[in-house]
Amino acid sequence: MTEKLTENYSDLFADTRPLASPPEPLSPNSSGSAVVVARPVSFLRWMVEGMRATFLLRSRIALDAVPGPWQLAFLMLIASGLDVLFDWLSLSGDVQFNYQGWLIQWSLCLITLWIGWCLAPRVRLGAAQAAGRVIAWFALLTWALLLPMLAYYSVMFWIKIADDSDVPAWVGDFSMSLIASIWMFAVMSKVSRHYFESWLRAFILVLAVFVVTAVLFATADAETWLAADSDVNPVEVVPGDEESDDGTDEEDDTGSTELLEALLHAPIPPLSHRVI
Repeated sequence: MTEKLTENYSDLFADTRPLASPPEPLSPNSSGSAVVVARPVSFLRWMVEGMRATFLLRSRIALDAVPGPWQLAFLMLIASGLDVLFDWLSLSGDVQFNYQGWLIQWSLCLITLWIGWCLAPRVRLGAAQAAGRVIAWFALLTWALLLPMLAYYSVMFWIKIADDSDVPAWVGDFSMSLIASIWMFAVMSKVSRHYFESWLRAFILVLAVFVVTAVLFATADAETWLAADSDVNPVEVVPGDEESDDGTDEEDDTGSTELLEALLHAPIPPLSHRVI
């Protein structure tokens, strides 16, 4: 009797399969939880995409792609070198390099990055990803804003070497500066909208950068090139002896007039002259 019950009990659970063990949690290094990292972007690709953005075309670089330290450094240095060279070619008369103004323009780059960091969507993206977007945004702007500046310098160089009769009346320093500034405002707004995910943030960002740039150039000597100093030494005038028979007063007046003419004919850069 006992053997029969045991046999029936064994037959009842013969086909019963053991319960499957619960799945083990994936380790941080497992392939299922691996973080997708953007493919590295070449140095030439950053330049090409920046120049495409000049024509209001959307960047084909992934939003989470970030230029390397050396890539960012060379992007800025090459763009700055071209800007300084074309600026010098467009000027009339003797000019001299203003290293203090050139350094002030680099401080403007830091201010631009800080404004971009303040308006970046850090809450949604996180601090690390938001910082990467700001750096990528700045790298693209370095070359996106370069072409309008080079176009402005090219027109000013043509005005310098062409006859006055060949230059239309409306083509001048003010009109070209205005066109370049509007072009740069549109380019910067489009790129900022792509990286900051909001037209309102993009407009506030671009407006803040333009205002800071205008204030900086209005209050500080931030020009890269300045008119060369006059070679004529000033004549010391003794009270009661303003008139002189040796003609030194006439030479002093001539030198002052030439200096004023050089200053008046020195081109004024656009409003957003040194955003890079």
